[in-house]
Amino acid sequence: MSKKFIKLLTSLFVALVATLSFSATAAYADSPHYVKGPTATVSGNSLVVAWKAAGLGNAQYADFTLTGTVTATAQCFTKSGNPVNGVPKSDTTSVNASGTFPVRNGQVTGSFTVSPLTTLKCTGNQQVRILSVSYDLYLNGAGLPQVHLVS
Repeated sequence: MSKKFIKLLTSLFVALVATLSFSATAAYADSPHYVKGPTATVSGNSLVVAWKAAGLGNAQYADFTLTGTVTATAQCFTKSGNPVNGVPKSDTTSVNASGTFPVRNGQVTGSFTVSPLTTLKCTGNQQVRILSVSYDLYLNGAGLPQVHLVS
């Protein structure tokens, strides 16, 4: 082999190694993971699923979906706090929500709100109180592992 050919091969090898090392660094920087949550919290007549994720690299936006079901049991109560006669009412809501969230510095903070949990209406001065909430939900998005939220 000629010295020119060996010099060319050496230059190509150095360029290839440099390219691969830069690619490996970029892939390492993009390692999606949850920093906080996801959590599911009842707030009034709603269920809020919230999270914060990081390691999303230079993406401008991240798509997420929330699917599953939420079941709430509610009853009417008098102003003095006594339950009104009757059986509590249960409502089951199918959830199929999707959203696009802005990414800043490789991080995204997002939430979905499932509302209303109950459609129960009370008469007069009676108030609706949610007695219990159960859910079976799946959160997906942005290359993160699927999260199963259940209660």
